[in-house]
Amino acid sequence: MVIEKDTLVLVVDDDTHFCNVLKQMIFHLGIRVEITSNPLEVLDLVRNTFFNVVLLDIKMPEKSGMELLPEIIEISPDTKIIVISGFGDKNSAISALRLGAFDFLEKPFEYKLFSHSIKRAIETQRIELAYSNERIKLQEANSRLMENNKALSTLAKNIERVRSDVKASMEKKIRFSILPIIEGLQQSNDLSQNDLRELKLLRNLMTDLTSRLNVQQALFITLTPTEFRIALLIENGLTTNEIAMHMHISPETVKSHRKNIRKKLGLNKFHHNLRTYIQSVFNR
Repeated sequence: MVIEKDTLVLVVDDDTHFCNVLKQMIFHLGIRVEITSNPLEVLDLVRNTFFNVVLLDIKMPEKSGMELLPEIIEISPDTKIIVISGFGDKNSAISALRLGAFDFLEKPFEYKLFSHSIKRAIETQRIELAYSNERIKLQEANSRLMENNKALSTLAKNIERVRSDVKASMEKKIRFSILPIIEGLQQSNDLSQNDLRELKLLRNLMTDLTSRLNVQQALFITLTPTEFRIALLIENGLTTNEIAMHMHISPETVKSHRKNIRKKLGLNKFHHNLRTYIQSVFNR
């Protein structure tokens, strides 16, 4: 495994000589390293610098590694901590692992075992950070999708509102402007029978049109914003799976909405094509 030059390890041990020995071993791996024999300055070091790995002695007089371990993790949760324990102190090492340590080394340890533990910690950290970055990207992408879905939902509501307003306006003009004019003409004594028949036909057509407008409006007002949006996507030819991906919901949820739309539109018989019906209503 190739160690990147920006990798940094901190060695914490009250034995200065042992710190220097570990420093040389780590430096030999091509990794930058800092050492401290004062456990009281460790937290400040971790706050000010990101260390990929901290080698932490369990037993130190001023402050033990067991006390420092959770504090380091709280400050820098991505840092991997390898605890160093003396012979016969395995219980403390196990406790450290339970507190979040990545690994433990028992003194004296061989260089091969030591280097393997360091490399494994760095590689594990690299994988975790890469995964975390991808998860953040996915969360950001999901957030953008949710914003787009919200915008489309608002657009669908606005379209329906405009559509309803236009239908209501047309109905009002026909009912209160055109029909009274036709009825007034029908009362005229100057019209021929043929003209009266034409006016009667025109009046029937206008009355039928206002009736259809009311029926359509009543049907589609019953749909929720989500159902209306799905109806628009169905009209545009999207399949259930495509709608699910587009709206970031499950196909089963789309199927449930389709069922509700059919019920509200009175299409209880499945041989009636939902898309064809929606297109026929929207294009009237």
